[in-house]
Amino acid sequence: MKFTLPRGMRDIEPEEMDRREYVFSVIKEILNKYNFQFVEPSMIENLETLTAKSGPEIEKEIYFFKDKGDRKIALRFDLTVGLSRFISSRNMPQPTKIACISNMFRYDEPQYGRYRSFYQWDAEIFGAKGIEADAEIISLTSDILEKLGLDFEIRINSRKYVEGLLLENGVKQKDLLSVLRIIDKISKLTKEEIKKEFKKVGLKEKETENILEICNYKGKNIPKPEGKNKLLLEGYEELSQLSSLLKKMNKFDKCVFDFSIVRGIDYYNGIVYEAWIKNEREQVDAKGVKQLGAVAGGGRYDDLLAIYGKSMPATGIAGGIERLLLSLKDKEIKKNPGVQVIFVNEKVFDKALEITEKLRKFIPTDIDLNKRNFSNQLKYANSRKIPFVVIVGEKELQEKSVKLRDMETGKETSVPLDNLEEVSSLVQQRLK
Repeated sequence: MKFTLPRGMRDIEPEEMDRREYVFSVIKEILNKYNFQFVEPSMIENLETLTAKSGPEIEKEIYFFKDKGDRKIALRFDLTVGLSRFISSRNMPQPTKIACISNMFRYDEPQYGRYRSFYQWDAEIFGAKGIEADAEIISLTSDILEKLGLDFEIRINSRKYVEGLLLENGVKQKDLLSVLRIIDKISKLTKEEIKKEFKKVGLKEKETENILEICNYKGKNIPKPEGKNKLLLEGYEELSQLSSLLKKMNKFDKCVFDFSIVRGIDYYNGIVYEAWIKNEREQVDAKGVKQLGAVAGGGRYDDLLAIYGKSMPATGIAGGIERLLLSLKDKEIKKNPGVQVIFVNEKVFDKALEITEKLRKFIPTDIDLNKRNFSNQLKYANSRKIPFVVIVGEKELQEKSVKLRDMETGKETSVPLDNLEEVSSLVQQRLK
């Protein structure tokens, strides 16, 4: 019998895990600078908790089942629900800034950059109704992508602004959410496919062309409304304030207003945004299928928490770790280098083990637990791409020292046993 993984699941190899740990460390570093508190909401929720946010249709996209008590439970498909439920059940000082990096599950069609088990980073601000909170989320997102060395663009819009434009261009109130969901697919569908979707909603050809023209706008300035549509005016004011704040924070250079960004989830009700790695939106594979998409997205959702029993303003963002890793696939990630202790024979193994423990206080250190001969220990170190080995021999011990060998050049340096910390310093110097 051949044991395989379920469809859409995968194992994570050591090399990718190193890259993940690097990405995690950068995200945590930036979120700590913004004084976010890290939490871990439950991975398993009652099914009704998830459907309360997204409706019964979400059952098609998630893993859910009955437990032994005949209760319907489900695996989380994002972090926003768990964090919202978490905040709603507690009395925490407001505004509350919380974050999480964890995995979740979604039963959809596996594709490039999208798996059924995946990781996200998430940052939410609860209890802050001003645009300042939206600016802070955009600012920290910019800092994360900047620190990772990515060439990116943050595309910003306002649900109020675009909804006002749609209502002024013939879209009926009852069709508004359906039209927004279609607009959300613009980067994934051809123009003809989008037109067919609009036709299903009942839009005429002229209305469709007007909407496509609206969604085609992308620039540094927000067109000032000519009419008196309340949503349109509120959205314009919010975008204007946000633009001013981001300029003061020196973050506007990486931002652009894009009216095709609407975040097609019903609960968004204000500023929305997505982070794109430059050119990824236009890249396709050999079959013409778009490859990646936004690496992070979010916005304001002031009404969501009322579902869970506590009404308060909220804004936040979530980003896919797998998509970040794909964006970083050509970037060299330098892991803190380690060494391996090589003992010339079994007579010195006990001393080599003692030296290994001492070295671990200064640098990651390994030793061959199979006690192979000297030659095979070196082969093992090479196979694991360990750049330096510490050689422990009878002669070296008599001289109260060890030899540090550079595996690439073969150069050796003597290090006194009473100054093993020097091993770490020498390794760092040679790798600079």
